Amino acid sequence: MTRLQDDYLPQIGDGNRPLYIRIADAIERDIDTGALPSGSRLPPMRNLAFDIGVTIGTISRAYNLIADRGLVAGEVGRGTYVLARNNGNHPGDNAQSGLLPPPFRSLDITEGLTAPLNLDTTSAIHVGQDEIIRLQFNAIAESMPHIMVDYVHGVPDSWKEAGAMLLSANGFKPSPDTMAATNGAHAGIMAIIMTVTSPGDRIVFETTTYSSVARSAALAGRRIIETPIDEHGLIPEEFEKLCARQHPRLLYLMPSLHNPTLAHLPARRREQLAEICRRYNVWILEDAVYAPLSDDTDIPIAALCPELTFHVGSLSKTVSSALRAGWVSCPQGYATRIQTAHRMFSGGGSWPMKELASQLILSGETASILRNVKDAIRSRTRMLEEELQGYSITTSPHCPFAWLKLPEPWLSGTFRSALLERGMMVSHEDDFKPARSELTLHAVRIAFSSPRSNNRLKQAFSEIRDLLESGMAGHAAIT
Repeated sequence: MTRLQDDYLPQIGDGNRPLYIRIADAIERDIDTGALPSGSRLPPMRNLAFDIGVTIGTISRAYNLIADRGLVAGEVGRGTYVLARNNGNHPGDNAQSGLLPPPFRSLDITEGLTAPLNLDTTSAIHVGQDEIIRLQFNAIAESMPHIMVDYVHGVPDSWKEAGAMLLSANGFKPSPDTMAATNGAHAGIMAIIMTVTSPGDRIVFETTTYSSVARSAALAGRRIIETPIDEHGLIPEEFEKLCARQHPRLLYLMPSLHNPTLAHLPARRREQLAEICRRYNVWILEDAVYAPLSDDTDIPIAALCPELTFHVGSLSKTVSSALRAGWVSCPQGYATRIQTAHRMFSGGGSWPMKELASQLILSGETASILRNVKDAIRSRTRMLEEELQGYSITTSPHCPFAWLKLPEPWLSGTFRSALLERGMMVSHEDDFKPARSELTLHAVRIAFSSPRSNNRLKQAFSEIRDLLESGMAGHAAIT
């Protein structure tokens, strides 16, 4: 059996196609020309990624693509080998090797796709976790193949333990028996709303917030009311006035790294809100999806008022949004109700995804990924601050987005349209209004977790500055 020399590097051509496709094309050329004869072993992904200067995930996608083309086959513990082109068997081995070409070609939905640069999403930054996820998923599929084809039957204790571990912070340590496992934070939030409110009930939202929850609640027949915020978040005195006049059933808020303003709710306000909700018997929905990224040392509201607070978290911002894994810490006696509501309104969960997410947490892999994600956020935040120095922009070294107050004469919708003409998509202020409002902020949110390339991201920040400096002359509206 032939082995490659350690210094093998594919000659990657230029072009507009994704890098992993160009790497796969280069390897295929070497196979076609005989530079990689049958039986050759490709370099380990980690080694090739280091030599080329890309992520392991990029090499993994390239290797998967050439495997889909029937050119190579891999086996855990042995490596990836070039197949003989005539019969597809593993070169140098007999049919009992168990290495067969893939039975089908998987579709690459990104190939040929042209879309704006996505600066309006805050999913976890890619730091190579796809390889960790792939290996863990493969291990689950091999050890528990039956769960790949079945419904979810109950919630294992391990999932509850993982959720309790994920949500524990700053003196808040929920018991596993208070945990409900959900399809991400949004599904958990809607399960809470469906459980503790009825059609016609009022739900309080901050005047600027993650509005998808408000819109979903309104679609379910709940009435949306707003309470003012300032640079520190929700104002307790204003909220109490609302409670006295309109008797809301539920309060939704984000105390840590508020989306989109980045406000941090101080400890004293958290205590005040807990007391107000007790006095007026208002449920609290504490959205903590960004909390693991923050340097927040204040105790969560769930620890101050556990009898009324649902504390929600997920892996979407810290590990992977594709896993659709979230958890809710519930007031005592409510976990089963929330789990049932989640199953009834979402159709249930995916056992492989929940098991994968739970194992990543319990194994400590999520903590390792989180450290790398935090490093990437700090680096990208510095890049943004350097490019937009002199403009009114709120940033945090712990947050994957920034809140830009636009200079005269820009309007937020016009600015977003102008950026879209330049191939970039950001979120403007109306995207964060829970209801129709006269409030005008002249601001946009710039998220920077989605682009894979730091160079492309730096270029995008430079283009944003250029547009700001150009003023309205940088955009010609067509009516």
